[in-house]
Amino acid sequence: MSDIFFDMEETSKPTEKTDAPEEKERKKPTFIISSDSFSNCGLDLVFELTKNAGFDGIDLAIWKNFDAWNVDYVKKLSEKHDLPIKVIQVSDNVNQKELNKALDLCEATGADTITINAPTYFNMKSYNFLADNLEAYKKDNKQIHFSIINPEDSNLFALPIPKHRFSNIVEIIKKYGCYLGLDIANFDSDVLENDFMRKLGNVLPYVSVIYFSDKNRVGNGHLLPGEGTLKLESFLKKTKQNGYWRYFSTKVNIDKATLADSDKLGIVLKKIRTYYKENFEDLNIDEEE
Repeated sequence: MSDIFFDMEETSKPTEKTDAPEEKERKKPTFIISSDSFSNCGLDLVFELTKNAGFDGIDLAIWKNFDAWNVDYVKKLSEKHDLPIKVIQVSDNVNQKELNKALDLCEATGADTITINAPTYFNMKSYNFLADNLEAYKKDNKQIHFSIINPEDSNLFALPIPKHRFSNIVEIIKKYGCYLGLDIANFDSDVLENDFMRKLGNVLPYVSVIYFSDKNRVGNGHLLPGEGTLKLESFLKKTKQNGYWRYFSTKVNIDKATLADSDKLGIVLKKIRTYYKENFEDLNIDEEE
């Protein structure tokens, strides 16, 4: 399995805009939060709470809030709260209109990454749109990291009866030439903590965003970090050891009672940000490990 999965040394990067080694050394990971964590919350409040919690930016899920399609409004919110938008996230029903809007938002805000939620298996319209047009979009927009988020029940290889397209992360990188939006909660925990963790150093150069959350024993995902059973501290340690320096995006399910109370929601966000600080930023890596 490992021979097929990661002969990545023979695989070119999804684009030709690889950052120089000296630029990588100057950069540190950016901790952002996905706006699809805030069901029915206005964007102004999302920006305010995210800023107050100490996050570095926003991962804007334009399919969750119609306000997110208003380019001028989004740009004004970013300037008002002094909070950059780093990622534009599109839906699993993506079409030309939505992807073009994502590009408009990138141009207006400076976001350099578009993440695409994988269409369901029988959504042939969105799948065909991506399969037929991604290459042209990449060619015409070389400054953008076009990325596909591995879907629920994703695996290293194709599944017999997948629920979603792009469930095979090798295919995302090697066949479609895209970056990976690595959603760790969408893996089976055994696959993540065993096979995948052993190969993490090989795949991280192809990851544009790590969607970070927890998962419990019965398979419920996108829990707050530390509220499930995934070995998140080990995962963060290994990502730091391997020099990962791009985006961590918090993508979590928050209960309605908390979402309805901005004070409680603010506490939850600060708790998540503290988790990153304690388990990644403040982590000292022994170079001999």
